[in-house]
Amino acid sequence: MKKGIKVLLVFVAIATILLIAFLVMYSQMNNDLANLKFPETNLENLANGTYKGEAETSLVKVEVAVQVNDHKITRIDLLKHDNGRGAMAEAIVDEMINQNTCNVDVISGATASSQVIKSAVSKALASGNVF
Repeated sequence: MKKGIKVLLVFVAIATILLIAFLVMYSQMNNDLANLKFPETNLENLANGTYKGEAETSLVKVEVAVQVNDHKITRIDLLKHDNGRGAMAEAIVDEMINQNTCNVDVISGATASSQVIKSAVSKALASGNVF
C-alpha cells in the first residue's frame, strides 16, 4: 500500500508543477498580448515603398516587410515568424492586403500569432521608413 501512495504523491507533484508552469506561461502571454502596440497609419500619407516592422511576445516573434503602392498594401512578406502552433495565422496577411488595413479579425486557433503579425505590420506602416 505504501508504494501505491508514493506513486500517487509523485504523480500529484508532477501534475501540480506542470499546472503551475502552464499558468505562468499563460499569464505571461496574456500580459505580452496586452502590451502589443497597434499604431494607426493613414495609408494616404505613405509613399510607395517597402516598410519593415517587428513585434514579439514571449512565445511569438515576427518580422515583416510591407509593400505599399498607390496608398494600398500590395504585399506582406513574413521575414520571420517564430511561433509555437500559430503557423495558420500567416493567412491573416492575405486578409490585411484584401481589406487594405491591419484592422482585421484574428485567425481562430492562432490568436496570439495573429495579433503579433498585425502589430508588426502596424508598426511597419507607422515607422514611415522606406527600405
